Amino acid sequence: MQKVAFITGCSTGIGREMALQLNEKGWKVVATARKPETLTALEKAGCLALRLDVTDHSQILEAVREAVRVLGRIDLLINNAGYGLIAPTMDISPEKLEQQLQTNVSGVISLIQEIAPVMKAQGGGTIVNTGSISGIAPTPFSGAYCASKAAIHAWSDVLRMELSPFNIKVITLQPGGIVTDFGKNCVETVKSNLKPGSWYGKIEQFVYSRANTSQEKATPVDAFVTDVLRKMLRKNPPVIIRSGKRSFILPLMKKILPEKWLDQLMMKKYGLDKF
Repeated sequence: MQKVAFITGCSTGIGREMALQLNEKGWKVVATARKPETLTALEKAGCLALRLDVTDHSQILEAVREAVRVLGRIDLLINNAGYGLIAPTMDISPEKLEQQLQTNVSGVISLIQEIAPVMKAQGGGTIVNTGSISGIAPTPFSGAYCASKAAIHAWSDVLRMELSPFNIKVITLQPGGIVTDFGKNCVETVKSNLKPGSWYGKIEQFVYSRANTSQEKATPVDAFVTDVLRKMLRKNPPVIIRSGKRSFILPLMKKILPEKWLDQLMMKKYGLDKF
């Protein structure tokens, strides 16, 4: 029986590479994105391409129903869609904060609530939630993003226990720095959120540098996905998968360094010692 993977955020980056590599491994892939025109190449490769904005519950229902109608099952859900809101906390509007949490947290849970029953009915499955090392070791100017990923880590821990009786595995993926459009997109969030007269105007360049941190000597996306799939597709996969640049060193620093020391290191890196 051909296994089916349902992946969100496939227009670029990790989601797109996951779809390509799983397709090459013989999986039937449901590749989703907010803009279906970005999925043309994946569709030509044999993927089922569907429109899905994870903040729109009607689209979640429609995409899951269509995937099951066409392919009959869903064995693997990879919650990859998301973005990084990079800006000082004092500059983030309530609307932008809500958008960050809806995309990175609420949308993930809504999709799980629709796909987990499919997995239960067929006897099991695997859910992969994409967190981040930023959810373990938060950095200045990324509070909204770090908080959203920390929430996903916690909720994945809960789901791992709650869904275990139904033979549904839950894996938390915690990437480090991966070569994608993430940094470029984060720069755009700085531009749209940094207020005139911001408290951090005199160190604006450090706010922008935080937006590009993930791309500093980052791991190529194909190498990252190859490593992750090797671990993810084991019969007994690890419950947490870390891979990519700084995915081990930052959590280790968080674990062993006194909080005040780590605070000082982060403040210096992002210019907060200039005040």
